[in-house]
Amino acid sequence: MNLPAFKLSMPPALARLGEDAGRRWARLAPRERRLLSIAGAVAGIALVFLLFIEPAWTRANRLEAQLPLLRTQAARVDALTTEARSLQRVTSGRMTADETRQALAQSLERAGIAAEVAPADAPAGTSGDAWQVTVDRVQAAGLMQWLASVPGRTRLQLAQADLERPTDDNGRLLTGKASGVLVFTPATAGQGR
Repeated sequence: MNLPAFKLSMPPALARLGEDAGRRWARLAPRERRLLSIAGAVAGIALVFLLFIEPAWTRANRLEAQLPLLRTQAARVDALTTEARSLQRVTSGRMTADETRQALAQSLERAGIAAEVAPADAPAGTSGDAWQVTVDRVQAAGLMQWLASVPGRTRLQLAQADLERPTDDNGRLLTGKASGVLVFTPATAGQGR
């Protein structure tokens, strides 16, 4: 069985250009051929780099620069989700002692206040679990802002505060700083919202 033979034919103008290029190549000295081959290889490598490698490299660098921002945004979303769950429990009044301690610690962390949260004895005239927050050399303004937000976030009220201005190593009072102990108890009816 004979299969028809297909012959690829080029347009005559293109065929003439190919023949002219072949004749010119044959007339070149071996040194010139080698230089043109090297130049062609360099041009080919540059073309491959510009078309395939450089765009991918640029995109990888851009994504690498965006990664910390995306991680920060993801952490914020997680914090907001946790806060929303905490607020949902707070408004429904179903927070356990551990959840209350955790909500207090998280609100301190979000406010950027380094503090220790521990169970405490309830002050006279109060009932329920009490929580002691111990701060040392924190920004007083930030602490006051945080104190204003505590009832709405945790259903706790400030029952006792023992704050003072700390001193530096030379005994001088530090401006804008506060140290001391705060005691929180469950908010009474009509408070904490």
